[in-house]
Amino acid sequence: MANRDRSAGARPSTMRAAQLVGSRDYRLVETPVPAPGPGQALVRITHVGICGSDLSFWQLRHTLNELHPPPAPPGSHGHEAAGVIVEVGARARGVRVGDRVVRINLVRDRDWDMRCFAEYALADRPIVVNEGHPRRVCFADPLAVALIHAQAVFDPAFAGRRAGRSLERVAIGRPRRGRQPPVVVVRGMGFIGVLVALLLRAAGATPVALEVEPAKIEAARCFGIDCRNAREPDALARIREDYGPAAGAVECCGASDLDELAALLGELGVCVVMGTSRVRVELLYRPLRERGLTVAFPSNAALQARHGRTYWEAAARLLERGDIDPLPMVDAVYPLADLQRALEETEAHPEWRRTLVEV
Repeated sequence: MANRDRSAGARPSTMRAAQLVGSRDYRLVETPVPAPGPGQALVRITHVGICGSDLSFWQLRHTLNELHPPPAPPGSHGHEAAGVIVEVGARARGVRVGDRVVRINLVRDRDWDMRCFAEYALADRPIVVNEGHPRRVCFADPLAVALIHAQAVFDPAFAGRRAGRSLERVAIGRPRRGRQPPVVVVRGMGFIGVLVALLLRAAGATPVALEVEPAKIEAARCFGIDCRNAREPDALARIREDYGPAAGAVECCGASDLDELAALLGELGVCVVMGTSRVRVELLYRPLRERGLTVAFPSNAALQARHGRTYWEAAARLLERGDIDPLPMVDAVYPLADLQRALEETEAHPEWRRTLVEV
């Protein structure tokens, strides 16, 4: 790589970043711009999605608050980011100044140490997405999470093996010829829940959704997803009547009670549980044993450490090509300076799909 590709010019000495200083309290601060190490790149952040984990981090009720108690490092915990490389270290490979990248993670690939609520951030192993829409590709992280959990429905042991190239083609588990498409129940039509349903459908499965928020139910139906109101007392009975036993279920709403989902599964069904901040899970053992059900808890951080960027690479390519487009689910856009207001209004409007921050 030529020297002219190593830097886009003099690195600024300071930058603006959002810093969590207390419960529900982000402040915009001026902080030094980090210098990339030999194998790192410095990225000018352009877009960051607000994740549910960002909201709970802001509320001081996420496990990450134990690692980063207030005042948290400037930029924490924003992680659904896209940006442009402005400087690369001497030993960085596969990236050039001017590349648009996603998967901007800080400090030895640690999934829990993202700092992208800032004008600049360091990247260890960014993924180049030069052909992608900048407002779309920043959602590579939630799409990768959706891929991981959709894959686990069909292969609950997949977490112990390297993901194959089939993930990039969304070949999660196509039904055999002559068989009915497998039915998978997805509880929770938040941002990732919708992505899970879309991926399942692209893989040849039939997703059926459960949700309690009327706006989310309507939005899911706009994507062609059969979404039932979970508050209706006969919602589960109607799903069983309409579709029969489900092959799998994905819990995306953070509920601790999994018995309802397990009741929808046929023999040898798989229930996949999403989320790293879940304190407990309530589940009766006997029905699991009698029907041979499997409960899977894929770990995003463990998969990243074990397999590198495989799942995120697949997600980035799907977004770059436009095979999956999350932009219709973005309801609000704020500048970085208004991150505090963005979180306040997101908290006040649980029916919102997703909020985007433009830096």
